[in-house]
Amino acid sequence: MRGKSVNDVCDILSGMTGTLTFLIVPEAVSRPPPPPTRDTLMHMKAHFDYDPEEDLYIPCRELGISFQKGDVLHVISQEDPNWWQAYREGEEDQTLAGLIPSRSFQHQRESMKQTIAGDKTSKEKSKKAGTLLCAKKNPKKKKKKAPYNVAYNDGGYPLYATSTIDDYDVDEILTYEEVSLYYPRANHKRPIVLIGPPNIGRHELRQRLMEDAERFAAAIPHTSRSRKEGEVDGQDYHFITRAQFEADILSRKFVEHGEYEKAYYGTSLDAIRGVVNSGKICVLNLHPQSLKILRSSDLKPYVVFVAPPSLEKLRQKKIRCGEAFKEDELKDIIEKAREMEDKYGHFFDMIIINNDTDRAYHQLVNEINSLEREPQWVPASWIKNT
Repeated sequence: MRGKSVNDVCDILSGMTGTLTFLIVPEAVSRPPPPPTRDTLMHMKAHFDYDPEEDLYIPCRELGISFQKGDVLHVISQEDPNWWQAYREGEEDQTLAGLIPSRSFQHQRESMKQTIAGDKTSKEKSKKAGTLLCAKKNPKKKKKKAPYNVAYNDGGYPLYATSTIDDYDVDEILTYEEVSLYYPRANHKRPIVLIGPPNIGRHELRQRLMEDAERFAAAIPHTSRSRKEGEVDGQDYHFITRAQFEADILSRKFVEHGEYEKAYYGTSLDAIRGVVNSGKICVLNLHPQSLKILRSSDLKPYVVFVAPPSLEKLRQKKIRCGEAFKEDELKDIIEKAREMEDKYGHFFDMIIINNDTDRAYHQLVNEINSLEREPQWVPASWIKNT
């Protein structure tokens, strides 16, 4: 075959029959040895589902490996710009690695999908614009909100929680996140953050945990209002001036904050850090908008998504507990949970289906116990910054 073109070789092979044996001899070329390369092994957490059988672009479907959102992949080669070689967590003993789309290739594909979807949406909106422009809704009056330590709403969110910290990129494209193993430390208990839709029982789960006061504690909130008689600074609230509170908001020192009767209330990173430094586990009920600030801190939160069961099981749970409900409310819980998981699911470390509060509580406690004994995959930046 030496000296022949690819077309010549194809012509020769097409006229042959029987078994063909190829002997491939590398060409002897004197080249300097390649420079030493660093270990390319990287651990990646997938933020999307992938099935090579459905991928038209993969070079060889038989070599592709499937994975689901949340799986940890051990990437052993990133030499090809479009296709990495990797193992799924727990399958390192396989003789061959498999192919997965590279971060840049997957990002490119998702960008294209979003562009196409955006074009369709804009066309549909332009068709409806003639009727919608005259049908603007009147803005609803905001209801007064209760102070932090007095009440939570039915969903377990502090009633002052604000949405002003939501600076997520709506069109953010999620592919992979580099992760590293984090080994538990006796002097750093990871805060437990309960996330979920309204009326799913997160407040009850938090209250059950807080009954063990030797192990769990709440972060003491800050407020700009004046101290009332009998209140102790640093025990009931951290009392600070309004000017200081506003400066701390700008400095992103609050995980969440809001205003009630002309006074600010909020939960600060320092307050959470104070619980951690005391050797206890801080338990937080937060809106998922708060996760970005919390995850970019040094606190290494463990995020638990408390999700509803199916509509029928949710209905049965309400009846079993003797709670009054409307069918639309149940559907709204499930819809809000789905939206929450779509937007913030890449931040969740664990999902608990709350069909039974006792069972959900024991599942949560077992998971918290394991956090103090077993290593966990966390964002690699958390390890590099420690």
